[in-house]
Amino acid sequence: MRLASLPISDQTFEGIAVPSLTPAPGVEGAAVRLTPRPPGVFDIIDLAQAHRVAAGSERDVYEHPRNPALLIKVINHARAREPGRRQAWHKQFQREQAYRIFIAELSEYLATSAHSGMPQGNALLSRICGVVNTSAGLGLVVEKIVDERGELAPTLQQVVAAQGYGPQLRQQVHQFFLALADAHVIFNDVSARNIVVGRNADGHAGLFLVDGYGPKQFLPVYAWSKALNRRRLLRKYEKMADKMARLGAGALTAHPVEAEPSVSAAGPVRALPAGGRQ
Repeated sequence: MRLASLPISDQTFEGIAVPSLTPAPGVEGAAVRLTPRPPGVFDIIDLAQAHRVAAGSERDVYEHPRNPALLIKVINHARAREPGRRQAWHKQFQREQAYRIFIAELSEYLATSAHSGMPQGNALLSRICGVVNTSAGLGLVVEKIVDERGELAPTLQQVVAAQGYGPQLRQQVHQFFLALADAHVIFNDVSARNIVVGRNADGHAGLFLVDGYGPKQFLPVYAWSKALNRRRLLRKYEKMADKMARLGAGALTAHPVEAEPSVSAAGPVRALPAGGRQ
């Protein structure tokens, strides 16, 4: 059986020429067309002109050039490969290399969201939207936590350094850590620099974990045992709380304030203008 040839004609899709197939004369049936690909789905996002909001030991964080509600985390390979950087022996055999941190965060977000039955994702974290191609390599797209002016939210450390660590804020931080433990979030790098105070994309005010989480142990015992993870997390919280108390005492001595900061529904705390880590 000989198949009739179909001539190719051109059509445009949002200004982009794409081919289409139309049946030859005498061929029955509807027109056969190639489905045009929406432009930009897998295009590389150029970060050259994007605003960098934070720089960590291995990653840089940029505002998403196409969506102000999102941030993009990318690996800074130059810093990741600096001489003298310590690395666990087993990590040299991992194919993903520096991108292992993305896998850890994705794994933690997926596991805690699914296990806790959160249809909108684990809102204790800066929620993850996916992975994109950028001019700096693969990027992890995350929710941008903002302050009351819509700018990048301050870290808990910045809030305490500016306004102290009074009983109300102390209680809110304690409740936040209990919620992390209940959700079985593995928070390795327990630091006030990895927690921000602001509003998420849904407008909810509170504390949000933005960095330092996800399983990284060779034997993932804290992923296996919620009880072990809880005990470890609260022990690390106590050490962080002591540091925050000392930092807050120094802040109140240098800059007395009239009212204690809080993260109530009335709005998040406004702290130092310096950019926080997300």
